[in-house]
Amino acid sequence: MRILFDTGIPRALANFLSPHHVSTTQKQGWKDLRNGDLLRVAQGYFDVLITTDSNIKYQQRIEQFDIALIVLRAEKTSKDKLLPLSTDILATLTTIKPGECVYLYADEILRNKDSRKGQPRV
Repeated sequence: MRILFDTGIPRALANFLSPHHVSTTQKQGWKDLRNGDLLRVAQGYFDVLITTDSNIKYQQRIEQFDIALIVLRAEKTSKDKLLPLSTDILATLTTIKPGECVYLYADEILRNKDSRKGQPRV
């Protein structure tokens, strides 16, 4: 699977996602693209966008794009917080489909907060 890391996703996470091909918005020259523009460009080259932007699902109609979205939720988007999600990311990559958005949580407090707002729980 071809995976694109949005700005803020630690590059070290790519080491745990083998055998998938991982690139970054910086490497692609897309670091200044936001939300809809990024999704429109990325869908032609990647299967999944991994981001920490928890609002993107509400700002865009993800189901209209030919790319899946994994949103990593942590109180701090540090490498130490996000690397433990690698197992959950790998599991999600086996089932996620284009147009879908899945939230993965490093912090239970955010899962509870999001569930009160109607976010999907994973």
